[in-house]
Amino acid sequence: MKQKVTILLLLLCFCVSLNVFAQENFEETTLVKNIVSALQNQDSKLVMESLPTKNDILYIIPIVKAGRPNERVPEVDNILTNFKTEASKDFKEILHKGSSFGVEWENITLQNVLYEPHNDEKIAIKKGHIILICNSNDIAFEIILRQSIKIKDKWTLMDRMKF
Repeated sequence: MKQKVTILLLLLCFCVSLNVFAQENFEETTLVKNIVSALQNQDSKLVMESLPTKNDILYIIPIVKAGRPNERVPEVDNILTNFKTEASKDFKEILHKGSSFGVEWENITLQNVLYEPHNDEKIAIKKGHIILICNSNDIAFEIILRQSIKIKDKWTLMDRMKF
């Protein structure tokens, strides 16, 4: 009995330490760096670089179909066009909303990055909200990169951005 308790405690310690040490440093991801730089420079080109490529979409489609065989998946070109249109619109909205609150975009600093997992048990892809906690001249605000997905060890913007 004592041996079983010891083994359970060791497993528990291992799981806790694995979770603590395995967390990603989101501040160093290309996605976060691109979005912060895009905001500072008010340049939507960097946002577009954070969107999935055609190869990324082609990689994801079989994974989604395996987890949800009845789900209809649009054509790849339609998906990409929709992502670009929505990302451009969201970026303009964020700039406008932030400016109305007094945010000086060239002076923003990234204070912290939080991650809220939103994984789908049927689809074997790591995804979640990446929350950028920023500051500009004593104005604190958050930018939420909704449902970002990790594709081949790279985080990609797959949904809306919100101020």
